[in-house]
Amino acid sequence: MTSEKHVAVLAFPFTSHPLPLANLLRKLAEAAPDVLFSFLSTAKSNGDLFPSRAGLPPNVRTYDVDDCLPAGATKLHPREQVDAFLKRAPESFRAAIDAAEREAGKKVSCLLSHAFLVFACEIAEQMGVPWVTFWVPSPCFLSACIHVEVLGRLRCGTSCGGVAEAEADDKALEMVPGLSLFRMSDIPDEILQEQNPRMVPNLLRQMGNVLPRATAVVLNSFEEANPAPLVADLKSKLKILLHVGCLTVQFPPPSLPTSAASDHTGCLAWLDARDPRTVAYICFGTMAMPSPGEVSALAEALESTGTPFLWSLKEHMMVHMPEGFLERTGAQGKIVPWAPQSRVLSHPACGAHVTHCGYNSVFESVAGGVPMICKPFWADNAMNARMVKEGWGIGVGVEGGMITKSGMEKALEAVLRDEEGKEMRKKVGELRARLAEAAGPGASVEADFKALVELLSAA
Repeated sequence: MTSEKHVAVLAFPFTSHPLPLANLLRKLAEAAPDVLFSFLSTAKSNGDLFPSRAGLPPNVRTYDVDDCLPAGATKLHPREQVDAFLKRAPESFRAAIDAAEREAGKKVSCLLSHAFLVFACEIAEQMGVPWVTFWVPSPCFLSACIHVEVLGRLRCGTSCGGVAEAEADDKALEMVPGLSLFRMSDIPDEILQEQNPRMVPNLLRQMGNVLPRATAVVLNSFEEANPAPLVADLKSKLKILLHVGCLTVQFPPPSLPTSAASDHTGCLAWLDARDPRTVAYICFGTMAMPSPGEVSALAEALESTGTPFLWSLKEHMMVHMPEGFLERTGAQGKIVPWAPQSRVLSHPACGAHVTHCGYNSVFESVAGGVPMICKPFWADNAMNARMVKEGWGIGVGVEGGMITKSGMEKALEAVLRDEEGKEMRKKVGELRARLAEAAGPGASVEADFKALVELLSAA
């Protein structure tokens, strides 16, 4: 390795956020073999991402940063763990950067960080190196964060001006370019609050001031998947905006492996025995979870409609199943603690995806050609759900925003058995084709990725 280029990659080590950055790291390391990449994350995250360090590209090294958690922190709520980590993260990452420089014998020439780690901007400025930042959630949520002061004034102007709360929440965000599809109710309250005790909402409120200082902002998305006015507005506010595709999926998806490969819970083998487009796959991500009443109502709807189902559900939630449900539906469905989601959604038997609408999950569903039943929880979920339902026309919501037996019965019927569902499958197939074209040779994703490689190699 003759180059003196050394890129430090700083990860946000929680939920599904590290995986897209790790996938980007592998692509960059392969495309720029003369550049050294030092990947900095917690020991747990690094162990999950790279169980065998021997399988890493030769120009990638990993370093553990302090998780900053006190003794007994496993009992803390996940959000409290995030807060504890972020409060001391600047010092932890700076120490890891110093260690990487000592071991490599070369100074870091560029910082590539997850966008939530806004302190990386100051670290890069202190080091005198470029800062490139990677945004994992949806671009529409990024726009909301950048325009958070405008949205806050709108919320206050309507709610404080005597407008009914329901009317205020239903107000279209037409004053922000590209967000006219969305409603005030889609924006998480916690990012609109000027004073919030949680770290992440406060970091998100800083995006409009900090991201314009970045050398480049890299999006975990496709330009073709977003409203043109939104993309144009982001480009006008940021120095360089690059779309490198959704980094947890492939367009088109690879052919399925044999059912036994990487399928220790037996999901693919179970799906092999089901008819095409009949199965509802249910998963609400790594942190989100419906209330006990919603879990019970969802189970009742699956049973009453006779819908074949594959449900990824945490074991401690099993107690909320209706009495006798597991015995009565043993031949109808399968419940597992974990499922190989992208492979499940690409299986011919999968006909509907009941989801929290995390951005990675949405694109895994699109890659598999599967319409969605949307139950958003927090962060960008509600904006993604509205894009799925109204922007792309490839899903439905749950009545009233809460899972009920009757509401879920209607949603399952619409997606799996009605003409409405057939139209959704047609539209999701068309969107998948557009994104496959965007991800193809010589198209927009490749062009933006090459621009990123050149930027890091020249830094």
